Amino acid sequence: MLATAQELSRARELPAVMAVVRRSARAMLAADGVTFVLRDGEQVFYADEDAIAPLWKGRRFPLDACVSGWAIANRQTVVIPDVYVDSRIPLTAYASTFVKSLLMVPIRTEDPVGAVGAYWAEHRTATPRDVAVLESLAGFAAVAVANAELNQRAQDAVTARDQWLGMTSHELRTPLTPARLHVEAALRALQAGRPPGELVSKAERALSSLDRLGRVVERLLDYSRFSQHGVVLEPEPLDLSALARETADAFAEAARRIGAAIEVVAAGPVHGTWDRLRLADVCANLLSNAVTHGGRGPIRVEAAAAGGLARLVVRDRGAGIPRRDHERVFQPFTRLDPNAPGVGLGLWLSRQIVQAHRGRITLESEPDAGTTVTVELPTTTLIAGR
Repeated sequence: MLATAQELSRARELPAVMAVVRRSARAMLAADGVTFVLRDGEQVFYADEDAIAPLWKGRRFPLDACVSGWAIANRQTVVIPDVYVDSRIPLTAYASTFVKSLLMVPIRTEDPVGAVGAYWAEHRTATPRDVAVLESLAGFAAVAVANAELNQRAQDAVTARDQWLGMTSHELRTPLTPARLHVEAALRALQAGRPPGELVSKAERALSSLDRLGRVVERLLDYSRFSQHGVVLEPEPLDLSALARETADAFAEAARRIGAAIEVVAAGPVHGTWDRLRLADVCANLLSNAVTHGGRGPIRVEAAAAGGLARLVVRDRGAGIPRRDHERVFQPFTRLDPNAPGVGLGLWLSRQIVQAHRGRITLESEPDAGTTVTVELPTTTLIAGR
């Protein structure tokens, strides 16, 4: 047991943890088979096994339809001398196996993450020693699983950091390079005595690139601030419909360049107490996505009040988003189109801002049917801690 504990302490990945547990449990209990089961929401997943014949490796069962699920849900060890006379046994799953008796122990009793099962091909009752051995192994496994999860999260964080750095470098370089080229062209034109009109044109293009660079930097700064400290709001009286019109006007020229038009529909003022700057960011993010991905179809912006809530809706008639990606697009640095501009933070930032206002943001979309994003806000913002 001490050697097993030491081996588990050195395991850094879940497959290594499972291999040690199943091998050690089978040897110490003289079992004909051992399974390592993980909880997966309302199901259990038979992740690994070591047995004289196949059991259930790779299969999933409802939590309430198997003995491992019972042990996990009830946080109890299960001893079954005869699987064919116990009501907790799904006989159809056992009929094709060698199993006659079993011992099942939850991993981490206070909040089980899984279970370890030992099986015998003959009728026998697990002894107190058997129970003590498997419970001890499960205890060591609980620590090892937690360490493996921490190690995996650390690796994921490093991977995400590297991806973030790569994407950020690309997005910063994209507007910076043309800005430099336009400035250099303006300098050459100035040195050659070119007419002022040529200088103005090149300077305007450089400023446009620098504006884009500024937007990228601001989004990255917002991501950093929101991730570390949450969204800090400064609410003030605001007309949401007027804000929607202002934002639509700002994007009108960009929409015209792709052959689209923005229509704002608002029966009247939509008053509330919100953070003007942050809601302007939300409006801009939604309209930017609509202009970028909405194709040539019209973009419709609606602002209304109903049932004590203010509602902002942005609809486009673009290519749409598959249902499987509806939640993923709200994750940071997600870009369904790798060739589209931006760092993939707009919807993530918008959700953080809306939730800080105690509201919600939802998305409806189907391929070739356009996308509709709806923001619902209480008319009075309550700031946490005040």
